[in-house]
Amino acid sequence: YAGVGAYLTGDDLSWTGSDYWEERYFLDRAMENYNGSVYIIHGMQDWNVDPHMAFPAHQIAIDNGFDVKGLYGQWTHDYPDRASGHQGGIGFPWSLRWDWADDLLEWFDYYLRDLGPKPRLIAEIQDDLGGWRVESTYPPEDIEWIDIGLDSCELISGGPFITSTSQTQLDCGTFENDTRIVGSPTLHVEAQISLTATGGHLFAELVRASDGQHLGHAVMDLRFHSGGKNGEVLNPGETVIAKMEFFAMDVLIPEGHKIRLSLTDIGDDYLPPSNAAPVEIGINENSILRLHEINLDEKIVFEPPVCTHVDCLEE
Repeated sequence: YAGVGAYLTGDDLSWTGSDYWEERYFLDRAMENYNGSVYIIHGMQDWNVDPHMAFPAHQIAIDNGFDVKGLYGQWTHDYPDRASGHQGGIGFPWSLRWDWADDLLEWFDYYLRDLGPKPRLIAEIQDDLGGWRVESTYPPEDIEWIDIGLDSCELISGGPFITSTSQTQLDCGTFENDTRIVGSPTLHVEAQISLTATGGHLFAELVRASDGQHLGHAVMDLRFHSGGKNGEVLNPGETVIAKMEFFAMDVLIPEGHKIRLSLTDIGDDYLPPSNAAPVEIGINENSILRLHEINLDEKIVFEPPVCTHVDCLEE
């Protein structure tokens, strides 16, 4: 009942004595009780177990004193070295990590058997064009902010009203240099609730305008516009700042290209919200897209080992 109740109300129902959500959120208890090392392997295109399961858990584990390593490639819900799950995907064939088994053996030998050298406690991350680099953590800490007010974007289609049958598309700037957008960008967007509703829902997607390539997306039930674990009942006509955060991404915007921001009420692979209603967004200076950029010249880039066996890509 708690799952259904939370969907309908936006409330965790703890006031009823339900421990449904408390039992299912365990990272804080793991940080208190676990005694061991942490090796996170996650696909940046995994929309079965979304990237928010890995980030910011990576840095949280570091902050709690654990030895942490991450392997983050552009694969989906699959293994780093299973070719059949990578074919045709983003970053293929460079997404395949044939050295994954060797890496795990080194990790287990050291932490379970006290053998061999200590592994490097780093994050290995692949961008959407296939390139690999080393970070000390992920998302990286040495980022620069790019703030884009929606008032500076060009309206391509739609308008301020977001409904189940409409889509608003904005082209936001032309990048003068190759730009790497990493981590979890944010979109703080002004949103006015319908006069006949007490909530609403937004789905934001970033794509490369030149080829329509999906870069990342963010989802928000407006009852949680300021965060927190309990939804807030909104008043009809109320205006809020929806503080949306994108799932982690690591993408390249080539010089001379634009990014396109699309806003709808719901996206693919998501349940329709229980409080669906039209929302009016502010395409103005109060709505800001914040991107995280890094300088690749300051990073260690590398090419992982390749498989030379004749049947590698068939296994």
